[in-house]
Amino acid sequence: MTNRFSVSAAVLVALVGGVAASANAEVIATMTYDDLAGSYVQSSNPNVGTFTAVAVNTAALQSSYEASRLIAAAGDASFEAGFVSNPFNAADFTMSIAVTRISGSLATGVGSFTATDRDGDTITGTISGNWVPVGSLFIAFNGNLSGVSFNDNGAADGTFDGSEGGDFALAFNAAQPFVGSMTQLITSQGSGFFTRSFSDKATGGAMQIIPSPGSMALIGLGGLMVAGRRRSR
Repeated sequence: MTNRFSVSAAVLVALVGGVAASANAEVIATMTYDDLAGSYVQSSNPNVGTFTAVAVNTAALQSSYEASRLIAAAGDASFEAGFVSNPFNAADFTMSIAVTRISGSLATGVGSFTATDRDGDTITGTISGNWVPVGSLFIAFNGNLSGVSFNDNGAADGTFDGSEGGDFALAFNAAQPFVGSMTQLITSQGSGFFTRSFSDKATGGAMQIIPSPGSMALIGLGGLMVAGRRRSR
């Protein structure tokens, strides 16, 4: 599968390369997502709003994602560009983050995400971190994941199944829920920093999931680079 958001990822790495990237605990799973439709709705308070990113299949954006299990038995579940329009499966990817703008160069974000596989199984979790502008073209998010759960729904087949191909077991030896880190990049609205509503902006990023809260550190940019290489192979 081609990583359609690789150019944006490279820009983020080049401009924000000082973020630390290490964790003592073993990364057990990753997710990468490309070309989600990112939108921001500003409330009546000019410093508060809601950012959402959803999988779409339009002329401008054909969303894709990949979820990978990195420990035995390792596996990848791939969701092809435009997968959300496939009428024969339930696959989806959504997130919602409440945004509070602190200044012209910093905003906090708290929210949640849900990745859905071909037959309705999900990976869910909560998000907490910070937004910063990256030059005049991008907005970056770097933060933590918590409450991450792998949920066997739908057919209860015990696997997370890609719409394009691949799968992996949902059961882990470590106790759920898990924690992790997240890096995200969106194309900005062109001017300002969460000062106006916008919609349908290309959004891509990566998540790394680990079992222990005590050993969690922001993996962030390193995870985005590694995951990008996995998707482009």
